[in-house]
Amino acid sequence: MKWIFSMNLKSTGKVNWLVILGMCFLAACSFGDFYEEPEGQSGSLTRFVVHNGYMYSLNPNEVVTFFIQQDGKPLEKHRLVLDYGLETVLIYEGVMYLGSRNGLYIIDISIPEKPVLLSETTRPAQLFGGCDPVSVKDSIVFSTVKVIENICGINNAMSALLVYLVDDLSNPELIGTYAMSRPNGLGYKEDVLFVCDDGQNEVVLYDIHDPGDLKELQWTIPVKDPVDLIVYQDRLLVSTDTEFHFYDIQDITDIRPLGIMSK
Repeated sequence: MKWIFSMNLKSTGKVNWLVILGMCFLAACSFGDFYEEPEGQSGSLTRFVVHNGYMYSLNPNEVVTFFIQQDGKPLEKHRLVLDYGLETVLIYEGVMYLGSRNGLYIIDISIPEKPVLLSETTRPAQLFGGCDPVSVKDSIVFSTVKVIENICGINNAMSALLVYLVDDLSNPELIGTYAMSRPNGLGYKEDVLFVCDDGQNEVVLYDIHDPGDLKELQWTIPVKDPVDLIVYQDRLLVSTDTEFHFYDIQDITDIRPLGIMSK
């Protein structure tokens, strides 16, 4: 497949990283494939990830493990069958986190070719059936659930940002629920969490230094229909259905737009 970019950059920032970020998003890949950077900071809506020579891909109800051979061809090694509704995958500090329509799954990949389920969460009825992108920081998992029509034709009663404590990977604990409009992808820089909210056409910011008591910051980033985002050092990339929006977030109190790239 050939991708064509039209760029409209109004600042003199480094174009190379913009192109790499855009290509990375289009390919649904992790920054770990290109940089030795902390895990957990790539886009939160990806359905496959490459880690230590293995690729993990999601089917609706299973995790498929491939070994990447020297010629680059993937060789299927294992299938872990779970409940229907798997949507997103993230690896953080050697542990796999899956977002699904039912909840959060935590997977042990210490034996890379044979993932093992460690735990899974359940949701209250008003949150059941929504998509579940995930971001992980230390022993805290942030996840969003948005109002959608599920397979039974029933809408969730609410959308929310969920916060889990996972210091015990076999027993994740829900420690916070924060109502939102239609949250999508998310990511963080230090103690600030960025959450796409296409219901409000903005990226919402939270102070997360106290994971048990998040504080919504008084300013947001206006973006029409934000879908997902990537935080990379002092740069933020926000993906919409038609565009990539780039920001300088070195100073969280003075976020500056860098430009827009059409998909």
